[in-house]
Amino acid sequence: MTTHPGKIAAVTGAASGNGLAIAEKLLKEGATVVALDRDEAALERLIGQHPEMVPVVMDVADEASVRSGMAEIDTKFGRLDTLVNNAGIVKGSNFDDLGVAEWDQVFAVNSTGPFLVSQAARPLLEKGAAARGDDSTSAIVNITSVEAHIVIASSGHPQVHYNASKGALLMFTKALAIETASSKIRVNAVAPGFIETPFTKSVLENQEAVKFLLDRTPLGRIGRPSDVANAVAFLASDEASWVTGTTIHVDGGWLVY
Repeated sequence: MTTHPGKIAAVTGAASGNGLAIAEKLLKEGATVVALDRDEAALERLIGQHPEMVPVVMDVADEASVRSGMAEIDTKFGRLDTLVNNAGIVKGSNFDDLGVAEWDQVFAVNSTGPFLVSQAARPLLEKGAAARGDDSTSAIVNITSVEAHIVIASSGHPQVHYNASKGALLMFTKALAIETASSKIRVNAVAPGFIETPFTKSVLENQEAVKFLLDRTPLGRIGRPSDVANAVAFLASDEASWVTGTTIHVDGGWLVY
């Protein structure tokens, strides 16, 4: 099924994990995918697997890099239909050991990054909606986390900077949805639970941690990147043309408890 034919979709953090799955899903559904990542070597490996993707080296935490990346998309395509703010980091320091530099680093990627990218992409997204006409909309999908809603001590203690940064992104999603509605840009979020990625490999090597996760997950399994990608593909599609400012929780039922 191709629900994104002819669309131009940009995905940050596209070289691995959830970002890779999202990029592959949108590509499979007919979109031209711009793979954005700060890791040039990882992007080269990605393009080796998917030569039809368009690689752009971009650091979401660097304003000049973001502006340059969006300018490159503008030059190549002149518009954008879908933006997925997926890039994110987590650091494991507890509250007493947490320094300002680490706090700022987490916020720079998880909160400021989506702001910078969305702001720079807005003119291109407006062009995308206008090019398709009628009631067509462009879409921004932010990858938040269930930890924007609850605290999970996955490192043996709460990660206050990660929780706070994802909570900020959740409210950014809601506010931006109102801000951009008149421009026919929808803004939604996907909040993953625990997903098996390189990001979470160390936790999954701990059998006690795995048992804790499975005991709290009604559907009884660890999430997959494809679970996240499927939700993103829906929110970015025309099938979600009257959906904005909302969050889909992809967590196996974790937040039901």
